[in-house]
Amino acid sequence: MNSPLTENRIYAQYGKFRPSGPGCFPASTRILRADNGSEISIGELLGSGELPLVWSVDEEMRMVARPMMHVFHSGRSEVSRLRLASGRLIDATVNHPFLTVDGWTPLRSLAVDSRLAIPRRIPAPEHTGTMPDPEVILLAHMIGDGSCVKKQPIRYASVDEANLNVVTNAAKHFGITAIRDEYAAARVTTLRLPAPYRLTHGKRNPIAAWLDELGLFGLRSYEKFVPERIFGLTNRKITLFLRHLWATDGSVRWDPKGRQAQVYYASTSRRLIDDVAHLLTRLGIHGRIYCARKTGYRDCWHLRIGGADHQTRFLEGVGVHGARGLAAEAVLVELGSLVHNTNVDTVPKEVWNRVRQLLTDKGITSRNFQSSIDSQFCGSAMWKASPSRARLARIAAVLDDPELAMLANSDIFWDRVVDISSLGEQEVYGGLVLGTYNYVAQGISVHNPFRWPASNGCAA
Repeated sequence: MNSPLTENRIYAQYGKFRPSGPGCFPASTRILRADNGSEISIGELLGSGELPLVWSVDEEMRMVARPMMHVFHSGRSEVSRLRLASGRLIDATVNHPFLTVDGWTPLRSLAVDSRLAIPRRIPAPEHTGTMPDPEVILLAHMIGDGSCVKKQPIRYASVDEANLNVVTNAAKHFGITAIRDEYAAARVTTLRLPAPYRLTHGKRNPIAAWLDELGLFGLRSYEKFVPERIFGLTNRKITLFLRHLWATDGSVRWDPKGRQAQVYYASTSRRLIDDVAHLLTRLGIHGRIYCARKTGYRDCWHLRIGGADHQTRFLEGVGVHGARGLAAEAVLVELGSLVHNTNVDTVPKEVWNRVRQLLTDKGITSRNFQSSIDSQFCGSAMWKASPSRARLARIAAVLDDPELAMLANSDIFWDRVVDISSLGEQEVYGGLVLGTYNYVAQGISVHNPFRWPASNGCAA
């Protein structure tokens, strides 16, 4: 249970930590759990007293499970909103440290174009659960194209015959026979999913009861999310879920004019989009979140998979069920003919500072160095661009440097700051992880809200 330790008592107990002032986040900030793979807000942790395993970055820049030791209220402080190119958002106090390639850096020292660490891949949770395939499939389709409004029949609508068939078959898992309703004018077919028995007091439609247990029953499209149980499944089950979810509100197409693929998932629920981005990270796939606004309509959020490497990884490893799956196969053929651009997943250009120092120490000229990594000599131009992971791995091998090798093969994706704005004063809360001294909040690596000894390699 969460003991009522003050910051000073934490310092007295753990010695090496000292408070660095009020920090760090509003109560709504969501922490990534390593025990069941889901997220939970700091406020929920504080209220329940639960102290779960969380994902943390170790000294080798690998994601490891570490226990959250304490969660506490830290008072009121000025809070700023940090927005990244991936669309991830976090509200934090200006003194709170974020991981850059040069070490842990407080928010006040960051600027637009600063590169921050977010998970590149997330391991499977410590404890994986199970869910029958028909339930995984039906859940994906009900989140995307289903309706489970209170006091209304449970329905599913699609224009894709393959989707209608798979939902019909999945409903049999609950003993339900789907009833088709054709709406020619709307060019859509609806499946009603009635209970297989007479409904009386205390006896519900089994799909309604199941969705209620998952927290989804009665939600409108803009309120939907991925239930906690999905995050605790194996990667195979998550792949199955995403394959069928993409068959609802996902899109896969080839843009012949731009000679590029368009792969995205759309929803009016920002929470759902964040959840899907989280699931993709389990599979090592990076997505960016955009807001599409139209007057008179709710904001629509797009999760876009960019870069031919990540698109290929998605289309080959996940794919899409039904008619969109045929489009995906055609897109894969087009992607196979392209020379893949490696500028999506790069290491910040500040890493060149270490490379230059190594060249000086080893007495290697820039021309000889570029030749040794199979790069055409381009003078100083090479130092101005962020290197790809593949290029950095070649450099690490040539210079025999374990630190560069670590950066090339880490579990970190270096996101870019696009905006920092003040939100005014708020109540703020913090969490304490020992050993690695950091955790993942709002999909971003963050440090404990304490000063730390200079010996651990982090900037104070």
